[in-house]
Amino acid sequence: MYEILTQILDIPNYEVANIEANDEQITLEIQSTMKGAKCPRCGTYSSELHENHTRIVRDLPISGKACYLRFTRRRFFCQECRDPFSEPLGFVKEHRDYTNRYQARIFHQVKENNITAVMRLEILTYEQVESIFFTEAKSCIPANPFTSLIRLGIDEISLRKGKQDFVLILSNLDTGEIVDVIEKRTKEKLRSRLEQLTSVERNQITEVAIDMWEPYADVCSELLPNVVITVDRFHVAKAINTELKNLKNKEKEQHPEELKEALKGSHYALLKNQDNLTDNQQETLQKIYETCPILKMGHRLKECLHRIFESHSTKEKATQRIQKWLVIAESHGLFPNFRKTLLSWLDNITNYFRHRTTSGMVEGINNKVKLIKRRAFGFRNFENFRLRVIVAFL
Repeated sequence: MYEILTQILDIPNYEVANIEANDEQITLEIQSTMKGAKCPRCGTYSSELHENHTRIVRDLPISGKACYLRFTRRRFFCQECRDPFSEPLGFVKEHRDYTNRYQARIFHQVKENNITAVMRLEILTYEQVESIFFTEAKSCIPANPFTSLIRLGIDEISLRKGKQDFVLILSNLDTGEIVDVIEKRTKEKLRSRLEQLTSVERNQITEVAIDMWEPYADVCSELLPNVVITVDRFHVAKAINTELKNLKNKEKEQHPEELKEALKGSHYALLKNQDNLTDNQQETLQKIYETCPILKMGHRLKECLHRIFESHSTKEKATQRIQKWLVIAESHGLFPNFRKTLLSWLDNITNYFRHRTTSGMVEGINNKVKLIKRRAFGFRNFENFRLRVIVAFL
């Protein structure tokens, strides 16, 4: 009588026996087409009914209405084991009130939206949606993502702008996946996480990409015996851009009238890679070149350093070129803080030229995390936030 509904339901070995509907929901009564089941302990088939009870679980909506499945969960008696057992259910997990496919729906909705919006859409409680997401997320994440990890990226993202509230992001640079998110950016937290790895896992990590924060380098050198530490080139670019921006602001303060027009809208003209400038930005840059010689030299040095990193140099050749760059920058009295940083980290920075390793994917991570934070209005606990970030990159 309900053959078409049974086909639409598409649950193996179950058929629709009855349907109830009102303005808000549809309830399908379904029944198994199997007369018995195999004992999970010994494999003996049994059709001897021991007891049964009625269960109701929520399934995917039908025609925009909430859909529930009502069925009898049977327990059979095994003559071989002399014990009862429950028939297996392939469409719903033990002790869950939702079908597997409905839980998957909620999980993907939360990934693309936020818990509050899904709660309202599905008429569930916050706790129900959060529990479903938590359960599904944990089942998606590999039990040990460090098993085959060779190149590790370590970086941080800010949870709240201007609040110094950072979390550590550990990433697999070969797969682009997030392997862990650690609450608080501290040396102790990183040490604790790396100490949880087995000796085999620590020994197989051959390279780590970090920013120029000494505690990262110290912990990695201590706990990862075969590692080469590479400073991410994007952090080098960020550091020189910061000093170039400070130079621009200093010149603007000292020569407000002369440079007012030339420096108007000059932020991107100075800091973007010159090859990527728009026509208008190129015109702005030309005005800067014509009116401010020190900014012209600063910009040219920044572009020169960029070209060094874009070249296919060896580590040795790149080191020589950067050392020449340092001499030129010093002769013009430019980038004093950056020059000091560059000298301190030169060996790690030029390790980039061995395999051209970066953790540039973290910039994409930052953008995704910002979107997650906007959508979620803040998770109620850090573990849920951690899972949300990790599954976003699976």
